[in-house]
Amino acid sequence: MHILKSKTTLLVLVLGSSGLSQQTLGRDVEPIVPMGALAQAAAALEKDTGGRILEIRLADETGAPAFEAALTKGGTVVYMRIASPSDDVSEIEVSHLPQWLQNYQLDAYRRSVSKARVAIDQAITKAEQNDKSPAIDAGIAKPLGGTNAVLAYFVETIKGSKRHQLAVDATTGAMIANPESLYEPHTPVQLARRLAP
Repeated sequence: MHILKSKTTLLVLVLGSSGLSQQTLGRDVEPIVPMGALAQAAAALEKDTGGRILEIRLADETGAPAFEAALTKGGTVVYMRIASPSDDVSEIEVSHLPQWLQNYQLDAYRRSVSKARVAIDQAITKAEQNDKSPAIDAGIAKPLGGTNAVLAYFVETIKGSKRHQLAVDATTGAMIANPESLYEPHTPVQLARRLAP
């Protein structure tokens, strides 16, 4: 766990103070997610690890509130799950994916995020303000490549039980009007979770 060093306490505090409750993730109740929670977690994670986030999301399952993230630092991809199953307990799971274990998709995300000039927490905040609803997932949209020349972050927000997909230009910080072509079916968290040892 050399990437985290001794600063995991801040991440645990972010999760605990974000206002997430056990109800947050349940399918039977409307999600309770405060504005700014995902942006705050993203900023703390990047600051504490010195890495760049490929994707961060509020865990999408019933149970304890949690964040999942895929980030890159020094050529490796790190998958993290930070959960708080009770008020007194926080769990942090970390899996390092060395470069030889990464597939071409994760490598493309890694190369793309290195070119982003807008911080992911700023993109999340912009999307939340634009949609007037809290973000539950954000990361690099379609990686740069032969079929895509637009570097953008996708941000998923939630209003009641409706989810909205937004995109923010990762170079200028402007909202992207028609982001549908920038979405990839396999996001960095999904890829990293699947490949994690």
